[in-house]
Amino acid sequence: MKRIVNQELSLYILWGIITSGLNIGLFALLQLIISNYKIANIITLIVVKIIAYFCNKYFVFKVKEKSIKEFFKYVLARLFTLIMDYIGLIVLIDYICISKILSKIIIVFLVVIINYIFSKYYVFNTKIVK
Repeated sequence: MKRIVNQELSLYILWGIITSGLNIGLFALLQLIISNYKIANIITLIVVKIIAYFCNKYFVFKVKEKSIKEFFKYVLARLFTLIMDYIGLIVLIDYICISKILSKIIIVFLVVIINYIFSKYYVFNTKIVK
């Protein structure tokens, strides 16, 4: 049981690093194209949330079944963290005056932790049977 949890957590960290890198990289790239960082962030979040769903479903939690309920639970959970990411970025950039990229890195770190909790216990509900 402990080995399965460690493997799952290791895979989540691996895919979390990959999708976080995509999140930060796409945000930086879109800022070069779109002058408004808020629009760049929303586009980035939508793209990355879709990619993260498939990474979590198939590579981390290894869920094979197709479930509309699961997908809607994912959307609901990630909508919460999308709002947190969006508002948090605005607060860090506009009110605390932290650079855009550093703000994005801080927010991504916090969101990854919350997303893992939501994914494991709410969306994919991977309870280990003894």
